[in-house]
Amino acid sequence: MEWKDSFLKGDYSPKYRKQILAKLPLIFPKHTYTFQELINVICDTCDIINKSDRAIKLVRLVLNWCEEKALLTEEQLTACRKKIKNKPSGIDNYVPTEEEVKNTLNQLKPNPRLLYLIYLFSGMRKVEGEYLIENIDTLRYQTFDGFVKISMNYLRKNKNSYFCYLPTSIFEQLTKNHKQLSVSSLETHLTDHKLIPIKYCRKWFYTKCIELGIPESIADYYQGRTARGVGNNHYLSRQLLADQNYSKMVSFLNSFNP
Repeated sequence: MEWKDSFLKGDYSPKYRKQILAKLPLIFPKHTYTFQELINVICDTCDIINKSDRAIKLVRLVLNWCEEKALLTEEQLTACRKKIKNKPSGIDNYVPTEEEVKNTLNQLKPNPRLLYLIYLFSGMRKVEGEYLIENIDTLRYQTFDGFVKISMNYLRKNKNSYFCYLPTSIFEQLTKNHKQLSVSSLETHLTDHKLIPIKYCRKWFYTKCIELGIPESIADYYQGRTARGVGNNHYLSRQLLADQNYSKMVSFLNSFNP
């Protein structure tokens, strides 16, 4: 397969693209590989790859790309990934308490507070929130009882955002005030005042979903972690269950009142 040109079409920053172009030929010198040759390169040179964090990251990118394009089987991907050294455990399991979240909200002015609420009750990644703000005037949405479902279709390799669910009250404020919202300004304020960072809103949302009795698979769905390779019927059933369950978050918001 002639894969390098296709792989390099990914959404990389200019700086990182330069790093890839420098490293890629050192690990994969040929332009064309059979599937088995690609696997052999990774497995046979894993000792060399594992000595460089950049090489490890690059090989992971290649394997993720192969998974996205369905070029290798699950067994082949697993075999390759087992050969590549895992990063030292830097897993951040911290989830803010309800009181910590309320304390943060109470120290924010109206527009930053609105933006923080968007992250809290959507579970989006930071970059997805930025995309939502920039494109809210053109994105389609469906109205339900107490909430809206916004069609994002914001796809980035293996991190995707298909829909954004928001309580109607938050959505209406977003459409009116989106031009006054700034993620970077909010981040700066949170850092300067040692408040709960945006990244923890996503963890808080997921945990709150589970507490409210929303199935884990639906909480994953809200956050864009849809299972690969599932049939259309299964995908649509999860979408229906997501629509049915989000009202629990709306009810919680009504009693939250920070």
